[in-house]
Order: sequence, then C-alpha cells, then structure tokens
Amino acid sequence: MAVGDGWRWWLSAGSAGLVVMPYWHGGPWSAVVAALFGVIVVSAWAWGTRSGRGVGVVVGAGFIVVLATLFAVSQWPRGLPVAPWLDWFVMWLLVGAVCLAALVTDRVWHTSMVEWNWLTVRWVASVVPLAGVVLLCGGGLCIAQIDGDGKFRVLVSDDEILPLPTSLRLLSADPCASGGSSGNCTAEFVVTATDGASRETTVIRLVAHLRERGWPLQPENGSYSGSREISGLLHWSPHRIWLYTEPEPATVLQPATPHDAVNVYIDNL
Repeated sequence: MAVGDGWRWWLSAGSAGLVVMPYWHGGPWSAVVAALFGVIVVSAWAWGTRSGRGVGVVVGAGFIVVLATLFAVSQWPRGLPVAPWLDWFVMWLLVGAVCLAALVTDRVWHTSMVEWNWLTVRWVASVVPLAGVVLLCGGGLCIAQIDGDGKFRVLVSDDEILPLPTSLRLLSADPCASGGSSGNCTAEFVVTATDGASRETTVIRLVAHLRERGWPLQPENGSYSGSREISGLLHWSPHRIWLYTEPEPATVLQPATPHDAVNVYIDNL
C-alpha cells in the first residue's frame, strides 16, 4: 500500500458496509447489489481523485451518507406499501453519475495530470467500471420503460390486505388474476366469514378491516373503492382497491365462489 493511501482503503471498505441496510430490510439479493454498487462508486472516487486526503475523505464519506440516506427514505413505509429495490437503485444510479462527473471535473482541475503515468492509469481504472455500470444499468432501465408504457408499477402483495381479523377467512388469493402488458395486474382475494355470517355482514367487516389497514374506502354505486399511493422516491402507479356490495355473477372462466364470499380486487393501473 502506497504511503498516504490509507484513507482510500478505508473509504472503499466503508462503502461495503452499505450491504447492511438492504440485508436488515429482508432483501439478501438487493443487499449484494447495494454492496457492489456502493464499492464501485465510492472506490472510483477514492482511487480516481487527485484531491488531497481532506477533500477526498469528505466527498467520499458524503457519497456513502447520500447513498444510505436515499435507501432509508425510499424504504421508509410511512403507512404505505413499500417501494421495491428499483426505487432506491435508480436514485443510486444518479449518485453514480454525479460521482462520474466529479471525477472528470477533478481531472480537468488538476491540469498537470496530462502525461500518461501511474496516476492516469489509476484514474482510468476508476472511471471505466463506474461509467460502465452507470451506462449499462441506466440504459437497461430506459429500454424497459420504452418497451412498456413509461409507468413504474409495484405488484400487489398479500400484506396489503392480510392478516385478516379472526372474524374473516381467506379462501383464495391470486396476485395476478387478470392484467395486460407492462406489468399491470389485478389481484383477487376471496374472503368469507368464519362464523357463517351473511355476505352483507362480511362486506361490513371487510370494509372496516381495510380502512384500518390504511385503505380510504368510499361507497359508490353498489361498491366500495379507494386508492393508495406507494412510498418511495419515484412516482409509482397507485394501487386501487374495490369490492362489490352485491354478489357477483359467476363467469365461465372462473369457478363459482360461495354465495356468502366477497371478492376484493387490487390493481396497479
């Protein structure tokens, strides 16, 4: 290790600590992504900059703090469904782009670094992986949005309605009972009473339960419906829920449900 490069090693090692936040959040795969991307961004700055130890440490530590803060804000539920890992990763890509711009600016600022030497090799070795990751990931996300309809969607999860109170029982759950392209789906949950209560009573219990879960249900034309935003930093398509107060007619494509059961629908359109 070259004399005076200890801070560079410490910054690189510190950035690997970003693995902890997604892992505690229950995402082992996204934790690996966080660790790799964090190391690439911070290490690129640490080993590519010509700035001194003071500026280098402050900027590098700033990148770590910003990455950690973006993750925390993205995954803070605020009483709403939590956004997927893509939410914070898109923001992290922007931080990577800022780091790339900072390295280019740093090189231009130190005009004496014009000859091909060890410092130039180290700068290129730092910038190329960072630029590759930012461009490839950013380009992939752009292509994915162009192929779809330009919306960010979150698939409906069971915990948006579950767990049910003891007076209700889940008969079946289909996370994508119907839908189209671009990741849009309508989930269907079939619920009935545990004590043999009428369908009308089941609807009343369900509405009360869903309101307690944060759904702003309002009655309208023989149904209850409401929408809820998704937490996160990006603009995700809200989730909309509805259920009918009267029994629904059986269809050819779907098996008949008990007469006292209630279907709850949630979509991400």
